[in-house]
Amino acid sequence: MGTVPDYEDGEKRQTRLRREEEPMSMYRWSSNKPSRPGWYWFRGLAHESDPFIVLIDQAGEFQWPDGGFQEVTLARGEWAGPIEEPEE
Repeated sequence: MGTVPDYEDGEKRQTRLRREEEPMSMYRWSSNKPSRPGWYWFRGLAHESDPFIVLIDQAGEFQWPDGGFQEVTLARGEWAGPIEEPEE
């Protein structure tokens, strides 16, 4: 009967721990408003809802989840991004 590798010891465990310790995102919340088009995280100042992702267009507007549009300059909240496309 063969032995089953112990994944809690040795190098395999260290590799898994290193991967778990790596930050998943380098984004930080900021009150600085986006100045270029792209996809961004947004959350309101009162944290009245979960953060969500918006697309800011060339005109500097984005669409709320309820369908309304607003200029970025008028939005009161925090931003993170732009969200970059993942690497392969």
